[in-house]
Amino acid sequence: MLIDRLLFGDRTAPLLKKGMDLSTERHLLISGNISNAETPGYKAVDIEFSKQIQEAMGGGDHLNMQTSNHKHLGSASANGESEVFEEADAARSNGNNVNMDKEMVKLAENQIMYNAMAQIISKRSSMVRSAITESTLQ
Repeated sequence: MLIDRLLFGDRTAPLLKKGMDLSTERHLLISGNISNAETPGYKAVDIEFSKQIQEAMGGGDHLNMQTSNHKHLGSASANGESEVFEEADAARSNGNNVNMDKEMVKLAENQIMYNAMAQIISKRSSMVRSAITESTLQ
């Protein structure tokens, strides 16, 4: 149906879902870094949000694998697993490299990104609801 393709045929909704999933995963990593700020030997970790989104969009340096059956295995990033990397910041005398200022900035940035994606999804749903009920947008 034409209306079905117009409303749901694009890749926006799955990309927003992937973005929110990545943002949630990143929030957990950053929170873990903050909670382990005084743990000797702990190394801060993060994910490259923009790289993961590019890969979800079909860009990036990897080849997207398609499967003919839902039971087939894909690549790690296709299965929802993100590439976690260790921060390269200098370690303190106890071996811990968590920089609280940097982590707090990343946490705030990540929260703003998550809220923006949630608002986009909400507006998109509002547009669909408005089109179905033939009412004006609020």
